[in-house]
Amino acid sequence: MQSRIPREYYLNADFDSGLLGRPSLLETGDPTFLHEMAWHFLFAPGPGDSLIVHRDLPADFLAYLDSKGLRPPRLTLHPGFTPDSIFTPFGWNSHTESMSSRYKAVAPHPALEAVKLANSRTFSLELERLHAEDDGSRDPEPATYGNLFVSLEALEGFLASRHESLGWVVKGEHGHAGTANRRVPSGPLGAEDRRILAGILADHGRVAVEPWHDRVLDMSVNFRVAAGGAMSGYRGHLLLNSRDGAFLGVKILPSRRPPEPWDGALEASAAALARALDAIGYHGPVGVDAYVWNSPQGPRLRSMVDINARLSMALPAHGLADRLPGKTLLWMWTKPRKLDLPDGYGDLDARLGPDAFRSETGTGILAASPLIVPVADSRKVPVQRPKRVGFLFSAVDEDGLAGLQAAFSRALGRA
Repeated sequence: MQSRIPREYYLNADFDSGLLGRPSLLETGDPTFLHEMAWHFLFAPGPGDSLIVHRDLPADFLAYLDSKGLRPPRLTLHPGFTPDSIFTPFGWNSHTESMSSRYKAVAPHPALEAVKLANSRTFSLELERLHAEDDGSRDPEPATYGNLFVSLEALEGFLASRHESLGWVVKGEHGHAGTANRRVPSGPLGAEDRRILAGILADHGRVAVEPWHDRVLDMSVNFRVAAGGAMSGYRGHLLLNSRDGAFLGVKILPSRRPPEPWDGALEASAAALARALDAIGYHGPVGVDAYVWNSPQGPRLRSMVDINARLSMALPAHGLADRLPGKTLLWMWTKPRKLDLPDGYGDLDARLGPDAFRSETGTGILAASPLIVPVADSRKVPVQRPKRVGFLFSAVDEDGLAGLQAAFSRALGRA
């Protein structure tokens, strides 16, 4: 029996900007927190796999994980690599395509033009309309899902002529909530909105405009597309988003699927998307965001909000679910300033008390990423925090999860 070839994961979190032809920030001094992002991808690799990091993980954090029985994968410090592994980037663009050439076996991947089309708003909006027509759910109002614009004047004309009580969200052709989304009110654009939207149009060439709905539930599904349009590895989770739609974390049920009554419809939608992606030549990992919103007719599912033809930022949460089967999990990240963080992992466990993660039960609260960044001179900077900190809440059921969240707020919440 042929042994499995290990994978080497690489989190190119600026994947979207690479589709616009920009150089990767991961090869620069990195003024953002991209170099730290791999720390949050720590549990995405499976047994025997490795993860490329731009910064070594702090030794005290690795010792903390070891004490919890959760050993991380083998870590490869960039620009090092493991030639015999299968290079597995977050998403394929020109940067990761060139990196793949260093390995003995170049990883199979779709043509970059197919990747670019699959991740475009143009593709997702057209597919969403076709899918809505097929299942009979299309609204008589064509603005329900979105419209595309290539000029600020046309965009302004549309917004001035349409009223939405909750306003609109404008999305760049290749972007996400953290970089190229802008919520705007109905009516004429203000000067600041006009300036920002002009910049998004200049960067992306076109934008999609969608009504901002009163969402009651955010979800996402992940799967892989093979040649012929076959779908495999379907699973799902609930999404935690900011008020503007930016990713904050995920909640994973023991079934590893979206909640009922939405699971069946989302799986059918994913199967239809797999066939459409196969038709344009895209084969590989896919993540699709969805939500339930309060329509005038009652709760309604929008199953293809954003199509991400790449790996998912929820992958490390599902990796933890693999390690902690049967548990209800909440994996989240936040800015350190929003919490009253301790100065060490022993202090963290002391504050959490019986709610700290226990390896023997697989339940409790775990620091899923470093809380402290080592500094050259601790006399000048006693404690330096990373740009984001991540936590895992693991419980046997929903009530247990709610109890852990309450305990976390008491222990680390700011007054």
